[in-house]
Amino acid sequence: MGKRNVPRYPDDDGGGGGGCCGVVGWCCCILVLIIAAIAGAAAYAFFIYKPKAPSYSVSNMSVSQFDFNSNDLTLYAKLVATVRAENPNEMIGINYGEGSHTVVSYRGTPLCSGHLPTFFQGYKNVTVMEISMEGRHGFGSGLQSALEESEKEGNVPLDVFVSVPVSLRLGTLDIREVKVNVHCALVVDSISPKKKPTIKSATYQANVEF
Repeated sequence: MGKRNVPRYPDDDGGGGGGCCGVVGWCCCILVLIIAAIAGAAAYAFFIYKPKAPSYSVSNMSVSQFDFNSNDLTLYAKLVATVRAENPNEMIGINYGEGSHTVVSYRGTPLCSGHLPTFFQGYKNVTVMEISMEGRHGFGSGLQSALEESEKEGNVPLDVFVSVPVSLRLGTLDIREVKVNVHCALVVDSISPKKKPTIKSATYQANVEF
């Protein structure tokens, strides 16, 4: 009697592995195409809109009240800072939203606070705002002595902090809101209500919270 050939069956593991690799390969290709499309769209938008960073500066300051209370060691301050905001973009508008906050401090101690107005800044636009700020804060005798010395020297260091929610408008499309933080380190010759302060120097730093 002759020998019978034993039938051979395909290896299930081998066939399944090949199919799985094929699916993974297709997924990788699709992912690469999506990333390339996003990068291309971003490059196109950058080329078309040519985005430029806005600039901010404190151009003026006036002090109406600056009263130290020796009984409870507090200081009541009321001042107005003139802020210049420039949007250099030709095709990008800027929305300044609600929830902004401004603070003026001396050597880390807050003096007064306020907020920016809510408004839309158009293309190639310069907006000048007068920001009113006031407040009463603890102000120890040591800080008072340091401030008096700074006044005598004609060099009073102040920090102005601005935090504002901002969204960009590209044509009719509004980009999601982010928070812009600006720190301005000022040196003025005086902060007395009896004399209009002169800004002697100013340096600016800004960052964005996504």
